[in-house]
Amino acid sequence: MTLMAAGVCAAVMAQAANAAPVSLYSQNFDSMTTSGTASLPTNWLFAGASPTYTGTTTSATTQNAGTSGTGAVTSGSSGGNYEWVNGVLATGTDKAIGFLTSGSYSSPRSILFKWTNSTGYNRNTTTIAWDYEKYRSGTRQVDWTFFSSTDGTNWNSVALGDQSYAADANNTTVSNPPTTISKSVTVTESVNNGSSLYLRWTYTGLAGSTNAQGLGVDNFTIVPAPGCVALVGLAGMVASRRRRN
Repeated sequence: MTLMAAGVCAAVMAQAANAAPVSLYSQNFDSMTTSGTASLPTNWLFAGASPTYTGTTTSATTQNAGTSGTGAVTSGSSGGNYEWVNGVLATGTDKAIGFLTSGSYSSPRSILFKWTNSTGYNRNTTTIAWDYEKYRSGTRQVDWTFFSSTDGTNWNSVALGDQSYAADANNTTVSNPPTTISKSVTVTESVNNGSSLYLRWTYTGLAGSTNAQGLGVDNFTIVPAPGCVALVGLAGMVASRRRRN
């Protein structure tokens, strides 16, 4: 571990000892406005097939839906880039972004994100976590595939971030609250201080786009380097013992 990295870890340890949340970046999408054309948080984008971060993208949703009450997703909901809301669309506070495809809104579709390393040290690995969430059933299998990149154009598959959703018996089941599958992945891209890491989640219907499932990405976090994580755990143990003494 470099001296700079050790300094960063020391700061993280101090946070842990004081029971403060520890992350380099987090996004839960809850601050988005409830609108069919809501703007995504900074550095998040939607894209279509063969996406690049600087290519044809959009930074806004085209549809929204909740899981109950007025505005809930149904079997007849339109395809699009979705803002998903857990609960009633107008009042729910737990949000996510994702897709529901259709005959006129085909897959594959992608979510893109750019994170710029401002930690003060170079990173050879980056540990990230997020949730896949399911809002509506569909009779077509849908797969998430996950990729990383250092230029936003040339992508490397990170299979541990993939997730397959088997076909359902119908298109009518709404998950209220949405079901969740949590992922934690270490990306082995070298990202120097001041450089950027690009991430991509691609949603693809098996052999088509109709009768798809309503899926989203939520609760994204970039955590400190693995060495720091170990030190955070140690700091937490020390703090706990101090409180007991």
